[in-house]
Amino acid sequence: MKTRIKNLNDCMKLFQVEIPHDLVEKTAKEVYGEIKKVAKIPGFRVGSAPQDLLEKHYSKNAEEEILKKLIPAGYRKALDDHRADPIGPPRVFNINFQKGKPLIFEAEVATRPVFKLKNYKGIKVTKKRISVSQQETDESFSRLRNMYSKYNDLQGPVKKGDYVVCDVEVFANGKPISKKNKSMWISADKNASLLGMGEDLIGLAKGQTKEIKKKLPDNYPDKKYAGKLAKFKILVNEIKEKKLPTLDDEFAKNLNSDNLETLKKEVESQLLMRKENALKINMQNQILERLLKDVRFQVPAGLVGRQKEVFVRRLETELLQKGLHKDDIEKKIKELDPKLEQNARDKVQLYFILDYIAVKEKIELNEKDINERLKAIAMSLEQSADEVKKYYEKEKLLGGLAEEIKEGKVLEFLLKEAEIKEGG
Repeated sequence: MKTRIKNLNDCMKLFQVEIPHDLVEKTAKEVYGEIKKVAKIPGFRVGSAPQDLLEKHYSKNAEEEILKKLIPAGYRKALDDHRADPIGPPRVFNINFQKGKPLIFEAEVATRPVFKLKNYKGIKVTKKRISVSQQETDESFSRLRNMYSKYNDLQGPVKKGDYVVCDVEVFANGKPISKKNKSMWISADKNASLLGMGEDLIGLAKGQTKEIKKKLPDNYPDKKYAGKLAKFKILVNEIKEKKLPTLDDEFAKNLNSDNLETLKKEVESQLLMRKENALKINMQNQILERLLKDVRFQVPAGLVGRQKEVFVRRLETELLQKGLHKDDIEKKIKELDPKLEQNARDKVQLYFILDYIAVKEKIELNEKDINERLKAIAMSLEQSADEVKKYYEKEKLLGGLAEEIKEGKVLEFLLKEAEIKEGG
């Protein structure tokens, strides 16, 4: 069996494979032997049909089976001969299969890029100084109080700052443009309500209805109504007053703390931990930026394309959640295409760089690493570790999770080996 290799670029190889005639004949004999055992040809018992009739009736099936056996074997031989490290399946083409001649084909495959990386230890990193301010602590307590606030029913007319539970219908050109929203909460405050209409509810009583005209936002989901004047028909069902809990020891005990002072320390500790995590990510990003500057190499276009698709789908989801129309989303993605392409290329390059370091420094994963991550995911989702593991296995996500954990271990190693300078 003869194999030749042609380097199309740093990460694309073209193999030319020639399988000798005698091996083709031997394989053909085996394939026709299997066909003969089950072939049904008029005038002959199963298993007794002559070769010429087998070839006449089953040549197409036989050719498919012969190629199924020989092409993978020839491809594997080419990989072994030239010590190639493929990424993904090959593209097989130019198959020349003629009776009495060698089988010849070509296979194009993406391979792991070859590059050298020397200075990945001692990368200079700036570590910013962090602290928790009184304002940040106060803001956290404000959020906590809002989370545990109560809403008391009111009988009188709506006052500024009250919450109105109401049914809302929207009309444009005299026709409803959306389903009726039942039990919708609107704050009676211009700056904290839908299109500022909360202020228009002040003075209304329970059971009263009011029609309010407002201009719909330019990013309204149904583009034919975007920016148009609409009529909102609002029925007041309930009026509620927001009551914030008092910031005292009793409030702290409700949050499983001994007293208010202990709760303050816990809140400050959590804020500091978040800042430390953010700081760690920032320093790791500095390392990644340095690595990308230090070495550049070609990466498989297929991998870049798949990574770009991931970024595009993620961006589409984010823009949909912000209420952008489909046409606007497509326009935005088109504008960002060069950036998405570059981000995808950087992501793929970093994958190979971090994998290179993992191999060189013998940074490996074990079953314990994966199980611990699955347990952490299970705790955050309030599910059992077995349930999460089964889901990841079913959706074939364990491979991606393992890569993510390994990359994290490499980044931990690089940060430990970095030259860290305090500042900022």
